[in-house]
Amino acid sequence: MPSTSFSSLGDVLARAGAACDAAEAHGTVCGVLCISADGGDTWLKHILDQATGGKAQQEACRRELLALKDRTRRLLDDGTLEFEPYLPDDDASLAARTSALAEWCQGFLYGMGLGGRRLEAAGLAEEAGEVLRDMGEIAKGGFEGGEPTEQDETDYAEVVEYVRVGVQLLYEELQAEITGRPRPFSQTVH
Repeated sequence: MPSTSFSSLGDVLARAGAACDAAEAHGTVCGVLCISADGGDTWLKHILDQATGGKAQQEACRRELLALKDRTRRLLDDGTLEFEPYLPDDDASLAARTSALAEWCQGFLYGMGLGGRRLEAAGLAEEAGEVLRDMGEIAKGGFEGGEPTEQDETDYAEVVEYVRVGVQLLYEELQAEITGRPRPFSQTVH
């Protein structure tokens, strides 16, 4: 999905002195895109509000985050399910990937909160509400233990897939309310 690697975005954020990493930043972007019509820039102010890097580093980070927002919006709008959470590659340890997934979900929920709308008013389909509750639980997760098993790897991949599809569902549900388009998941299929 992104034109820069996960670690490259992490480096840009670190040079800017941002308080979050690449996974949390992308989660925040996705949450804001789901809950608002245009994403605004409130999320960007929150990510860079207490940045300690120089002006040039912060501006480079701002540009990269805006480009990430645009790429993510295009993928979510496309509806082809090509959207993916921005997470470390499989060569990272399972503990690092699990931690990043938890941070991604924390960022997503934070971004949803920045949208300034009450979710109860959105009248979400039952499945969409369940996804939000599950993301709250995933945000608490982590991997503790020794060497991960094949089952641990499979479980992680399934959770990532659940988050990926869940974000697409939430985006389509909430954008349907914002734009007045038909809600794809609230129609009965026979």
